Amino acid sequence: MMKIQLNHPGKQKPFNLKDGYRQIGDQIIREWNNDNEHYRKFIQNSGCFLNGLKDLNPTQAELYFWGEWEGNSVFNPFAKADYNILPNGVHKPFHSTVVRGLQNTDPYVFGEEFKYCVCKQTGQLKTLVKDDLILFGTVMPSLNKFYIDTVFVVKDHDLSADIQKTNGKNYSQAYRETTLEQLQEYLQKPMSSNENEVSCGKTGCGNNYRDITKTNENKVYRGKTWWDDKDYFSFVPCKEQCGDAGFERLYVELDNQTFQPFANRTGVSYLEKCELSSKDLWKEIVKIAIKQGFTLGVKFNEPELNDVLTK
Repeated sequence: MMKIQLNHPGKQKPFNLKDGYRQIGDQIIREWNNDNEHYRKFIQNSGCFLNGLKDLNPTQAELYFWGEWEGNSVFNPFAKADYNILPNGVHKPFHSTVVRGLQNTDPYVFGEEFKYCVCKQTGQLKTLVKDDLILFGTVMPSLNKFYIDTVFVVKDHDLSADIQKTNGKNYSQAYRETTLEQLQEYLQKPMSSNENEVSCGKTGCGNNYRDITKTNENKVYRGKTWWDDKDYFSFVPCKEQCGDAGFERLYVELDNQTFQPFANRTGVSYLEKCELSSKDLWKEIVKIAIKQGFTLGVKFNEPELNDVLTK
């Protein structure tokens, strides 16, 4: 079984009205990300969590966690802090395609199972098998930390070609529209009249027709859930409370001799220097999460449709 450290962008979109944020009534909306880069969000969303591996009764609650949601969200800013460490505000995701940005959400932790379909998916990442472990996160050399936002245990996959043939009918509307329809590798559509403000020429721009005749080896990997395997499952570090300033992400120090994480800010590492098996490394991450005050988020409700952008 492989163990993979997959580094993705970790910074937040700076809060500035009229630059990706707008006011609608008494709400601030963080619009669907239309920048050339991905961002992390500090998210509030309903879901199920465990207090540890001995907890056999997942609890449903409003949860706070760091993750990716490039769609729209209601945003409540926090007072100024060190945004390398703490959030600039809390995002409550909602789904709407009134105006789409160019970015997709991957990994996608909402719904029945976590999903991973495109980020850095080349080479060995196209050949993952059951029980391979992916640690999605961000290296912060100045802090000597690798921040982990998603712990993904592979269960199975669907081929891109099969998803194209069925038009993604086996996936939820939110996932199809937030991720699959944003990607040429899957179901990307031409721009609609509401998407004309999305500039052309950018990677993932919605005005490119997908070429279903092109050979494509991408896969949508589904994560193993706690209901599949109570001893080895996908999770997101989360908490029930965030106070008035949020909290730092789960981290492993870059000089951790057991973990031996990859210290470069970008790229993928197969953690060859780490002598632990995938399952033993997973157990260590669970221990670290509990020690740092996190619970294990094992399922998150999909963001609901919201018509606020039509007002």
